[in-house]
Amino acid sequence: MKKWSILAATAALTLMLGACGTDETKEKSSGKTEQTSTDKETSAESNAAFPMTVESLTASSEDRESGSSTVFEDVTFKEQPKRIVTLDYGFLDTLDALGVEGIVGIAANGGKGNMPEHLKEKYINDDVTDVGSLKELNLEAIAAAEPDAIFISGRQTSYYEELKEITPNVVFIGSDNTDYIGGVKESVDLAAKIFDKEDEAKALNDNLSAKVAEVKEKAAGYGNALVAMYNDKAISGFDDGKESRFAYVYNDFGFKPATTNIETGSHGSDFSYESILKVDPEVLLVIDRGVESVDVLKGQIENDIIKKTRAYKEDKIVYLDGTNWYFSSNGITTEVEKMQEILDELK
Repeated sequence: MKKWSILAATAALTLMLGACGTDETKEKSSGKTEQTSTDKETSAESNAAFPMTVESLTASSEDRESGSSTVFEDVTFKEQPKRIVTLDYGFLDTLDALGVEGIVGIAANGGKGNMPEHLKEKYINDDVTDVGSLKELNLEAIAAAEPDAIFISGRQTSYYEELKEITPNVVFIGSDNTDYIGGVKESVDLAAKIFDKEDEAKALNDNLSAKVAEVKEKAAGYGNALVAMYNDKAISGFDDGKESRFAYVYNDFGFKPATTNIETGSHGSDFSYESILKVDPEVLLVIDRGVESVDVLKGQIENDIIKKTRAYKEDKIVYLDGTNWYFSSNGITTEVEKMQEILDELK
């Protein structure tokens, strides 16, 4: 009788433990089901915007040398791109700032590409395919990366049709000089729309607007300025004309041009040191295309002629980083850094 009581008690205890275990299992199972359901809802929300049709930031681009024009087609993404090749350092900077993942190819040029250091450290590695230089692409490498989106700018326009054979999802993200800062914001908004990063985009664009206001206030304190670019012992000047590569320094940043109506373009007007002395700018902004050290650049620029200028006499020659100014323009981070360079030097 006693033995039976013990067995009965043991059986009852076993049943109780089994029931508890079953309840715990149900709770865990239920929790897992709920999590899976949440993941599915999030995925459904992120894909709700697709298929999505986007326009290039500029409808067409004209090659100044050949005179030929390339018209960019609208792109319809069936789903959010997961494998991205970007051939513009500025747009790579923007994607990175937004926290977009899935970069599988960049124009690293064997590690010699003139991109900002923070991008080199993150994207020059074995996981990201090197697809050539900004102007000489390796189409086989791009195809091998199996991209479902390719982003290009002016330097790659001649490859547009060939890139579309790899994927029809080729988007031109270059913009013209009519509203430079507006174009930067548009590129941020375009990336945010495709990759569901609207909140991040707003914060970045608000910060950009604040920095523009800051540099405009600083620029208002000077009578005039000249933007010049130095490359391999040659110097070129830029005014505020619509064809001028750095017209935005005047039109968007607020500096008054020391000279106008000069024949400029993407590489500026050939200038001599005597030409700079003739316009005698209060502020001389020198963009270093060759990416020299500042000390080396000063030694080449500040000759006896330049020492006669007002900018030299008043210590208002500003040396600007060619990586950001020439090779990585239009990136949301680099644009803020460019303006900060000016602010730091014109204290």
